[in-house]
Amino acid sequence: MWREEQTEALHLLADVYLDQGHAGRAAILLEALTVLAPDKVEVLRTLSYALLLAGRYEDALAATDALLRRDAAMPENTPALFIRSKALWALGRVAEAQENLQRYLDLEGPS
Repeated sequence: MWREEQTEALHLLADVYLDQGHAGRAAILLEALTVLAPDKVEVLRTLSYALLLAGRYEDALAATDALLRRDAAMPENTPALFIRSKALWALGRVAEAQENLQRYLDLEGPS
């Protein structure tokens, strides 16, 4: 059985890969983790960022969509809108990127 400590250790390793500029390696590790620990929202969030940095924009969109489908109103999902807007921009979908960025700014605005 897969244990929480193992998930945390591999997630930490993925963070180290990201810090060292190895987004592709981090994405592969995080993709495996989403299979092993599908309920871990923080893994999916990190995966979407790693995919963006790795230039896998369509995959980053899919990951942010999965994250937002869980509960778009969750405050911790707000960064997914920013990641999503960057991926859309990279794909040349400027109007959609601007809409997502505006939603992000509206949610992150002053309290």
